[in-house]
Amino acid sequence: MTTDPAADDAMRALSNALLNMAARDQRTPCQGRYSELWTSEDYTQRAETIPLCVGCPLLTLCAQYASELRASFGVWAGTDRTPTNRKRRPSDER
Repeated sequence: MTTDPAADDAMRALSNALLNMAARDQRTPCQGRYSELWTSEDYTQRAETIPLCVGCPLLTLCAQYASELRASFGVWAGTDRTPTNRKRRPSDER
């Protein structure tokens, strides 16, 4: 829990929705075999996950939670929230 009631509400809503999906033996794309890609240090790997969010039934809840949490890294609801200076790989800075 946080000290922000709105963030706590958003977290509860997303958590409950994830639990409901799990009870039906369903998963979101970010809960799959390659879930670490959503928070990879490699921006190209994160970029590959963005289209996978399309059609996710929890897209809106994920976006609300990320917004309330002020998420600052990784892909949330199809948006890479990583700061621009961290999105580039060192080899891209030539």
